Amino acid sequence: MVQFYFLSIAANILGGLALSSGYLDQRFSGISGAKEFFESKPGLRVTVGVVSLVVGVLKLLSATRGDVPVVGDLIPALTGLVVGIALLFERYKEKSTIPSEAQTAALNAVERIVLKNKSLLGIGSLVVGVVHFLLPGVLFL
Repeated sequence: MVQFYFLSIAANILGGLALSSGYLDQRFSGISGAKEFFESKPGLRVTVGVVSLVVGVLKLLSATRGDVPVVGDLIPALTGLVVGIALLFERYKEKSTIPSEAQTAALNAVERIVLKNKSLLGIGSLVVGVVHFLLPGVLFL
């Protein structure tokens, strides 16, 4: 469906901006508004995370007309899932009162992998969103 295609692009771009706004603010002065915007509204980050996660799942289940099911939009769907998990886990870590030593090994692994590389994930999500927009018929995109 075309609606999920657009939502996938928007969720990947917004999720990428939310994850990498701190890094992009250091590199490009024109993006400082994005960092302030996302940091001042933590509920928006959660909303973008939930939307990215849901759209990622739905993109795996539905195919755009004329596209190959599942494989046709595999990279944007997986990117949406990863960005959604990263944004929601980041918020969980901000609100959690459990010390890191008491958390499970799985949560510590997610923290090491996802939160340490959130800028890289965000930039990757931005790239996937833009390429997905510019090349709609390419397999995997």
